[in-house]
Parts: sequence; C-alpha cells; structure tokens
Amino acid sequence: MASAIAPLDTLIEGGIPRGRISEIVGRPGTGRTSLAAAFAAVATGRGEVVAWIDAAGALDPASIAAAGVDLARVLWVSIPHQASHARPASPREGRILKAAEMVLEAGGFGLVVIDFGATFRAIPDSAALRLARAAERSGAAVIAIAPGRICGTFAALSIAMNRARASFSRIRPASPTLFDGLLLEASVARNKLGGSGAHARIVAAIDPQYRAQRAQNYPLPPGEGNAAFRRVGEGAGAPPIAAGHPQISSRAPLCSALNNVPHLTSPFQGEGINAAR
Repeated sequence: MASAIAPLDTLIEGGIPRGRISEIVGRPGTGRTSLAAAFAAVATGRGEVVAWIDAAGALDPASIAAAGVDLARVLWVSIPHQASHARPASPREGRILKAAEMVLEAGGFGLVVIDFGATFRAIPDSAALRLARAAERSGAAVIAIAPGRICGTFAALSIAMNRARASFSRIRPASPTLFDGLLLEASVARNKLGGSGAHARIVAAIDPQYRAQRAQNYPLPPGEGNAAFRRVGEGAGAPPIAAGHPQISSRAPLCSALNNVPHLTSPFQGEGINAAR
C-alpha cells in the first residue's frame, strides 16, 4: 500500500506490505501520525475502510480529513485511560492489542493503524505473534505507531522518523513570526522484504491556502517583493523550508505535538533519497 509521498514510497520500495505489521517510530512531533494519515488517505481514496485505534488520544479527525482521509470510511477506536468497570483493568497494552485483534478478526479493513501513544517498551513476543497472525489472516496492512520499535522481529518494516528542523518566516520585517513547516527525515530501520539503512528527507509545510491568506492579511509594501520572506533563526539569507522543493500529490497533517496548531494540513514534499553505506 503506497503513501503517495514519492520519496517515501521509493524508500520503502512501493509501499507498506499487506498482511504484515509495519512500524512508524520516533518521538512525538516527528511526523509519525502524518505519515499514517497519508497511507489512510490512499486507502480510503480507493474505497477501502480504515480502522484507527487511538491509544494516545491524539487523533484529530479534522486534520486527517484535511489530509484527504474520507472519515465516512474510518472506524475510530478510542482506548480509555481508565477502566469503566469496578474490577481491576487489564494492562493498557493488553487492551490496545485486544482491540486490534478484534478489528482484524472482524475483517473488511484495508488498513489498521494502532497508535500506542507513549508506550516505549516492546510488547511480548506472544502478543506480537498473535497480532502478526491476525494481520496475515485478514490481509490488511497494519501500522504500529510508537516512540520505539514495539513489535520486535514480527514487524516486516520499521520506519524511523526524525525531525531535522522547524522553519519560521516573516512576510515582511515588521510582521509576526509565522510557522512554515518541518523538515523530517525518514529512514528504514528494518525491512524483511528489502534493504535497510536508506533515508529520505520530507518537507511538511503549512497549507498553501493558509499561506495565501496570511499573505493577504499582511500585504508587502510596494517594491519589497519576496525579499522579506526569509527564515527566522536559521541564518541570514536562508530560504524558507518549503521553497524550491517539487510538490507532490499527497496531503497530510502535522500531528502529534502540533495537532492543536491551526492550518497544518499541507502537502508533503520530498528532497530525495540517500542510501547509507
């Protein structure tokens, strides 16, 4: 299953495998949820149904809808932080995995996204094996989002996300400093079906419509042109992070720690791929 983010799809040789577990790992704010939303947008665009198991409480339906996800084809499963019954609750990870297994056993889903939230430790091998077998029986692509590798050897693919830097700019010297986007780096930490070690840089920029709106709200004086549109805090003369990169057809939100910031629903853009040797 492709993401429609050209550099990423090239990096993982066309997309994530169906019937297998793929991990997207990294710290909050590194684009993990954004990448998962890109895959979900492709799946729902093809008429498939997506299940999103949200143990982090971070899913913003408006953001993933702006990323191109058809919410009418999304089952949103929220895992409560506290048990609703008087008897002691099972471990949180156990409830997350149980929900995932139930969804996969029900069938009919093209993609199942499991956001483990802040859970860092790997789940037990027995639980990861059950999840892998359920994914294989259902034929669905499964994405596990976590701070670190969580499914061990049972994950067919692990994509590690890092945030290279953030970009800010001013429309003109006297205008407020505004957020432009993030430069993200995706690397293949594990790939049972191909090579690992390669990485790609991806630009996640703000919505172009919002850029046009803020330019209208802060018009440039005659003769200034684009000279005042420069990055703040990145060195004199540095261009904005979103400038000069070929735009591709995918839309995805900047989520995680940024999901409460408005208008962060831009296209991903790619800088290309490098292989570590």
